[in-house]
Amino acid sequence: MIEMQKKQVSIICTDDTSIKCSINVLPGQKLFDIIKITNEAFVLINDVEINYPEQIQSFKLSTKITEKKDNLILNKSIIKWIDEIK
Repeated sequence: MIEMQKKQVSIICTDDTSIKCSINVLPGQKLFDIIKITNEAFVLINDVEINYPEQIQSFKLSTKITEKKDNLILNKSIIKWIDEIK
């Protein structure tokens, strides 16, 4: 049995939501490979911290909303950018 490695990553989505999380990868596998695997449209992410973009409401900047989840299944098509946090 091959043991997965956990990588800490930062993700920016197409709606400018930012996500800090961990993702399980095979030894030697690159993040690009995970995103580009076309037979799987979704990716499981763990230890998730979601930061929703700030929005202007009634000419006033609202505060950034942060949400935490243990696990989340993310549609790969909304990933605009991904980078490993070292």
